[in-house]
Amino acid sequence: MGTKAIGEIYMPSTFPSPLLAHQGLILPVARRWPDYFDVLALFVGAAMPDVIDISLGFLVTGYFKQWYGHALIGVIILDIPGGLLLTWLMTVFATHLLKSEVAVRQNIIHRWQTKIGLWSFSVIVGVLSHLGFDLISHETNLLLYPWYENVRWFPKWWYTAWFKIQLSPMFGHSYSVGPHTVIWSILTIIGTFLFYQYIFQIIKVRNH
Repeated sequence: MGTKAIGEIYMPSTFPSPLLAHQGLILPVARRWPDYFDVLALFVGAAMPDVIDISLGFLVTGYFKQWYGHALIGVIILDIPGGLLLTWLMTVFATHLLKSEVAVRQNIIHRWQTKIGLWSFSVIVGVLSHLGFDLISHETNLLLYPWYENVRWFPKWWYTAWFKIQLSPMFGHSYSVGPHTVIWSILTIIGTFLFYQYIFQIIKVRNH
């Protein structure tokens, strides 16, 4: 398995998938087993690797790259706690918009106490789905970071670069287009379709 030296500056060679694509790709599990997942927490979890790396990663490194948000150690330290916090904050905000102040406090306390397990499971599944989809649609990965960078899990042909696209220094030196790009495009289209299909169905149900 090929690796890159840990001390070497890592320049990303992939574009991140749109957040809604990651969320759309994981939607089927929530629709198949609705009692086992909280859709909001699942969506948040599916976004957390990119949320962590776009925010904290950029502040630390000075440019956009995959960082601890896409590492297994980062899942435990950053993604899951951050996902739970963000889910709670979004629930608080949404509840404030819909209910009175007294009802808000009662609802928040009750929801947090009764749904922490459901939220945790949903966030974890969402985060792992993001890493799994990235693993088969990106040329590089940081699953074992900081010990190893860009371990190559697939055959050599998978990493063939057909051509490269020069990017702004903010995003790295270049983007390598290859077999993984085809998978990335297919998953992005499917995920985007599933996401909007879900939204339109919700709107249709509420209008009736």
